[in-house]
Amino acid sequence: MNLKSRVLEFINQHEKGVKISDMEKPLGEKRLKLGYVTKSLLEEGKIQKINDAYYPVFDSNHNNLKLFKNFIF
Repeated sequence: MNLKSRVLEFINQHEKGVKISDMEKPLGEKRLKLGYVTKSLLEEGKIQKINDAYYPVFDSNHNNLKLFKNFIF
């Protein structure tokens, strides 16, 4: 499995969001490399970013309210 797939899988397992610094140790990669990959996934619409955390993108069958109820805008 390539790094992009691993990062996407990691983010998809963390519905409450994950920061790049939280991915470094579990994925065994440097922050700069993870930043490049997350930027690419973000541009492809496969993840979303709120403040400094990354979140899974849910399909229309998933309740997005569960994701956003923890945020105050």
